[in-house]
Amino acid sequence: MSRTDRFTITYQISAESGGLAEKIADRIRVEQTVEMPPDTVPEQAASSFAEILSLQKQEEGIWNASISFPFSNVGDDITQFLNVLYGNISLLEGIKILDVDDSLFKKLFSGPVYGIDGLRKSLNAYDRPLSCTALKPIGLTTSDLAGLAYQFARGGIDIIKDDHGLADQITAPFKERVISCVRAVRKGEQISGKKTLYFPNITTSPTKVLDRFRQAAALGADGVLIAPQLTGLEAVRDITDEKCLPVMAHPAFSGSYIMHQNYGISAGLYFGKLWRALGADAIIFPNASGRFGFTHEICLRMHQQMTKPFCNFRKSFPTPAGGIHLKTVPSMKELYGNDTLFLIGGNLYQQKEGIEAASKQFQQTLENSNEQI
Repeated sequence: MSRTDRFTITYQISAESGGLAEKIADRIRVEQTVEMPPDTVPEQAASSFAEILSLQKQEEGIWNASISFPFSNVGDDITQFLNVLYGNISLLEGIKILDVDDSLFKKLFSGPVYGIDGLRKSLNAYDRPLSCTALKPIGLTTSDLAGLAYQFARGGIDIIKDDHGLADQITAPFKERVISCVRAVRKGEQISGKKTLYFPNITTSPTKVLDRFRQAAALGADGVLIAPQLTGLEAVRDITDEKCLPVMAHPAFSGSYIMHQNYGISAGLYFGKLWRALGADAIIFPNASGRFGFTHEICLRMHQQMTKPFCNFRKSFPTPAGGIHLKTVPSMKELYGNDTLFLIGGNLYQQKEGIEAASKQFQQTLENSNEQI
C-alpha cells in the first residue's frame, strides 16, 4: 500500500520512559484498527494495521508519535473516521490527539458553505470585526425574548443568537420563538438602519435536527446555532449540505475532549480543523481570561486554524465568548484582528444604560479601532 493511500495522526503520549511510550504507541496502532492480538490477524486483513512512523521525546514524560492509517479503514464515512480517530483509545489515559494530516480532510470534507466572506456579505460589513450576542435566560417567554431581540437589533448588533439552552421549552416553544424573534429583528433593523441576523438554536436529537433546521429556514431565520457534541458531529455536515443558511457551532458538552493537557483532542484540531471541515461557518470557543480555562496561546491557535489556508475550505469565523466585556473589546481586537466575531452576552445585560445603548457602544468600538471604553 502506497503512502498516498494512508493518512497520519499525531499523538501526544504521557509515559515515564521511551519503552513505555513505544508500548502505548503500539497499543494505539492495534486498538484503533484490528483490535485483536496481532498474531491472530488473518493475512488478508494485515493491510488494515496502522504503522508507527516516528516516536520522539518532547520533554520529560511527554512523547509525540506519528502513526499512519490506511484510508480503506475509513472509507468515505465521517463517523467511522471519528471512530478511528478516538474510538477505543478514548477510554485510556495519557493519550492526546494533536493533529491529523490534511489528506484525510481533503477526502472526506467540504468545509463551510458561507464562512467569513459569506457572513460579511450578508451584513455588508467587510473591514471590521463582527458583533454577536445571545438571547437569555431560559425561563423567559417568547414575548420577553422577542423584546430583547428588538432592543439588540435597534442597537445594531450584527448577529443575535439564541442561548444554547433555549430549545423547545414550554415557556418559549421553538416555532413561536423563531417567528416572534425574526419579526422583532426585522422591526429593529428599521430603527438601526443596518442588517442584523438572527440564529435560533436548533440543537435537538439527531433524528430531529434536520427537520428543525428546515423549519428555521422556512420561518425566516438568517442562520442557525447548533451544539455538535450534543447532536452528533456529522449533523453539522447534514445541515450544511442543505446550503441555505449559515451555521454557528457551540462547544457545549465538548469540555472533556479538549480541556485536559494529557488526554483528549487538541482544541486547535477539534474546533479549528474538524468543525471547520464539517462546515461550521462560525465557531464559538471559550475565550482566555473568561469563565473557562483556555490560555491566550490556545485561543490564538484555534483562531489561526479557523482562518488560515486549509484544504481550500472557506474560513470559519472565530467566535471567542465566555466572559468578554465591553471594556476588554479593544484589547481583544488587538489580539485577534478583524476576522473575529466577538460574542458578548451577560455583560451587555449588565450595562446601566440598557441593552440598546450597550449594543451601540459595542458596535462603535468594533467600527473605530481607536475607540477606548
